[in-house]
Amino acid sequence: MARKGGLTPMWSDREVGRWFDYYVDRAEERIYKLLQRAGEEFVKIARKKGNYQDHTGNLRSSIGYVIVKDGDILTENYEQSTEGTDKQTGIREAKRLVSELIPLYKRGWVLIGVAAMPYAKYVEAIENLDVISVATEHAEDWIKKQSRTLFDKLAEKGY
Repeated sequence: MARKGGLTPMWSDREVGRWFDYYVDRAEERIYKLLQRAGEEFVKIARKKGNYQDHTGNLRSSIGYVIVKDGDILTENYEQSTEGTDKQTGIREAKRLVSELIPLYKRGWVLIGVAAMPYAKYVEAIENLDVISVATEHAEDWIKKQSRTLFDKLAEKGY
């Protein structure tokens, strides 16, 4: 009996699908950890290094971050300031602003960092004081550096 031409598959479609799922899950876990670390650094720097007087505690309380994937919040970090007279308004404003920004990112991963009090931009622009500019720059630089390192490692392995 004559043999038919062609290749004999080494793996079933199901096995190939499982491998793809495994590697996608690993990649997504790394993306999540990268964004989480950047977000934690962002809030740590912004809350502690901001060189302004926060009488009510609202400005520092309005500093936070969320990680969003395909429009869904995976994690969030809001923290009430230890000083000030109000503080709750800041957290409420941060959550409100984030809820307005999330619909802009319906697909993919995004790290959203905020200082949500409406006067935050004036403190930075007019009074020339740091609210989140240094923290934002640090987080962006760190993400770029880590991404470059990751892609360099993948290139070394031939991917």
